[in-house]
Parts: sequence; C-alpha cells; structure tokens
Amino acid sequence: MQARKPQPPILNPGIKKGKKSLYEHIEPWLFMLPALLVFSVFLFYPLFKTIYLSAFLTNSVGQPKVFYGFKNYLDILTGRYSASFWNSMWVTLRFVFFVAFGSLLLGLTTSLLTSKKFPGRAFASAIYAMPIAIASAAAAMSFKMIFHPSIGLINRLFGTTVNWLNDPAWAFPVICMISIWLASGINYIFISAGLRNIPDELYESASIDGAGYWRQQRHITLPSLSPTLFFQIIINVIGAFQSFTQVRLLTMGGPNETTNVIVYSIYLDAFRNFRFGSAAARSIVLFVIIMIVTLIQFRAERKVHYQ
Repeated sequence: MQARKPQPPILNPGIKKGKKSLYEHIEPWLFMLPALLVFSVFLFYPLFKTIYLSAFLTNSVGQPKVFYGFKNYLDILTGRYSASFWNSMWVTLRFVFFVAFGSLLLGLTTSLLTSKKFPGRAFASAIYAMPIAIASAAAAMSFKMIFHPSIGLINRLFGTTVNWLNDPAWAFPVICMISIWLASGINYIFISAGLRNIPDELYESASIDGAGYWRQQRHITLPSLSPTLFFQIIINVIGAFQSFTQVRLLTMGGPNETTNVIVYSIYLDAFRNFRFGSAAARSIVLFVIIMIVTLIQFRAERKVHYQ
C-alpha cells in the first residue's frame, strides 16, 4: 500500500503572498509621527540640549562659549558650589519624603472617609478633590496671606505673632504642609477609584468571619489597593522632586536656604547667577536621581498585589 503524499496547505485566497509594500512598512510610523514630533520638540531636544550645555561655560544669555567638560559636574559635586548643591539635595530629599508619603496618607484617609454613603458625601468628595483644580501659584498666594505674620488667619486664630515663612524653624514644615495639601487631590481621586473596584463581598465575608474594621483595612483594603498606591507613590515622588512654584512664591528658598529645593537652586543658578552650564549640570544630576529612585521603586513592585 503506497503512502499518501502530504497535501500542500490550502491558502486563503484573500491572503497575498510576497513582500510587504513600502506603504505597509511605513504605515505604523506615520501613525506614530505626531507623537514622535511632540516628544522630539518638548522632551528629547531639551534633554540633549541640557546635556550639551552642561559641558560648557556660557555667557549671560546662555550661549556656550568655553568647553568645560565634566568640570561643571565636579564643581557642584566636590568643588566650589558643592556646599550649596548638597544642602539643596538634603532639603529636597527630606521634602520629597514628607510630601510623597504625606499626600498619599492624606489621600488614603480622605478616600476611606468617603468610601461609604452618607448625607453630604458628594460635597465632601468635592472638597477633598479640590486641590487638583487649584493652580499652585494661586494656592501659594492664598497661603501667603493665611500665614502672614501680622494679618494672617493662623496668627489671628492662635493669638501668635510667628513669622511662619521667614522663621528657619517653621518655613520648611509650612512649605511641606502646603505641598502635601496640593498633592492630596490627585491621590484622593485615584485611591477613591481603587476603593470602588474592591468587591463588597470581600468585606461581607470578613464581617461574617468576625473581622473588625481595622483588620479588614489591613487584610483587604491595603492589599487590594497596592497597585494604586504603588502608582501614586511614584507620581508623588516625581512631582515632589519637581516642586518649584510654592517655594518661589512663598520663601524664595529661604530663610538661610532651609527651603532651597534642587529645582529652585537650578533656577537661581541659571537666572540669578547666569551660570547656565552649572544649572544644566544640576538638571542632569536631578534627572539621574529621579530615574534611579523610580527604578528602585519598580524593583519593589514584586510586593504589589495584583488581582
């Protein structure tokens, strides 16, 4: 008995054989072109321009004049500007820690307060989410009046005469509190959305098993919210590193550089001292630090609970 020869596969007549046309090759890139143009103009070009400037001494309008190599980096890390740079880094790291975790905690607390239905829930939600709709400049000017030493609301309420924004002991805590409030709105919105995705059946089963409120939050709410909390802490850290407006309008980095965060020190270096090369070097160092911190956070992603 002769073995049958294998039959060739039947091809779909609608499928054409042969190489792709030129248009089929470039079609995906045409769809990506608008995004690539935007990223090139507003992201890639400024990044490479900053790297380029960091290798030069510039004139007062930022034009590179003398090639300086890595000396701008050495000046801020170990040289003549190192004291100011490391002070601003220490201020920034403390600021980032308090603001990132403080705004996350405030957003989580307010989200839990409005997670159940009660009269006035919509109004409370609007109040807690309000900071996201307020420009940081407008908020900073409002708080400047609230903390004014002579006519401010805080001193009137407590009968004190503290110069909150010009006292080295109080300026940094006040800036942190204002920044925490400004960042709490976005935390509230995302965490509230995460809470609504947790099935009510989990809490009902836990209640039947005798679990109290705090045990439910620890074993149900926090694990279920961990992807949202992970996302928010990354956003909070990056946002805190980039804080500028409230420092510029309220304290201008003072008093005694107690609120001189790294972004404000870059501004001073470039637009007050006209050292654009040094400011560019500070910017690149900040970029590297944010990237390292973000990578470390993503390494910790294994502890995040995904359903």
